[in-house]
Amino acid sequence: MEGDHFLTDFSCEENPAFLASKSEVVDDDTSHNTIDIYYDPALQEEHVRVLLEKEIDFGFKNNDEGFVKWIEFRDDRLQAIKWILKNRAVHGFQFRTAFLSIMYFDQFISKRSFKGNKTTWLRTLSVACLSLAAKMEEQRNPLLSEYKVEDCIIERRWISQMELAVLSTLKWRMDPITPFAFIDYFIKRFHFNKEYPLETKYNIIEGFLIYLTRVINVMQHRPSVLAAAATIMAYDHQLTRAGLEAKIKSFPTLKLLEIEDVCSIYEILQEKEDNVKSTRPRDFSPADWSSGSDSARETVIS
Repeated sequence: MEGDHFLTDFSCEENPAFLASKSEVVDDDTSHNTIDIYYDPALQEEHVRVLLEKEIDFGFKNNDEGFVKWIEFRDDRLQAIKWILKNRAVHGFQFRTAFLSIMYFDQFISKRSFKGNKTTWLRTLSVACLSLAAKMEEQRNPLLSEYKVEDCIIERRWISQMELAVLSTLKWRMDPITPFAFIDYFIKRFHFNKEYPLETKYNIIEGFLIYLTRVINVMQHRPSVLAAAATIMAYDHQLTRAGLEAKIKSFPTLKLLEIEDVCSIYEILQEKEDNVKSTRPRDFSPADWSSGSDSARETVIS
């Protein structure tokens, strides 16, 4: 039977106890994705330094193998991201949960090959990655039956097996540093125009980060690079490369940042801005987007 063949492809030895919880509560104060609790500037600087070192140790890097896999799965990956973002909204998940699930997806397809029905394989992987990310980030974890897939039939046991396959392939390292860990710090350190509401700042930056998942392999760029480029772009989308480099170099803590990669990501965002500029008023800037909970981010993502 196709289902049994599918399960065999993703069997592994790990204890599935991690997956048993249907409604885990996550303590926001212990989340790796926030540094709001650090009010002391010195503590913030030390925390960010540790984050920068941890992301280097995690192994975010540009490599030929990962790029080849990204090209191979590019169209299917876009469909997976579309499904993830749609179901993020359905279940009320945070955008960082969607981003984390895409990180899982990119890591997995760079290390594993699919067997059997490609559509079923990729849809099951999308559900598994979002489910695992929700277990890490959300206060409420939906039942597997609550995740809806329109274009194929997926059994819950397949999703459970895929979750185990993802855990095994990623060696249970399910708590990587994400760009969201750096947003607070960059907003405060880059001294942007303070007239814009904090919610607007977050919405636009998050929107840029989610947009980037569609055009790059997020595992080939360090999270700090993505966060820096998105934050700067949100408030100054007309910097030259020299101006961008000068802004980054003005902060000693950021000496571990890969400046060349920040410039590259910033230019990707600039290109997106240029492509849609004709539909906006002449004096428009990214910070002019609505501060509604999702509207600003959805404008950037589209």
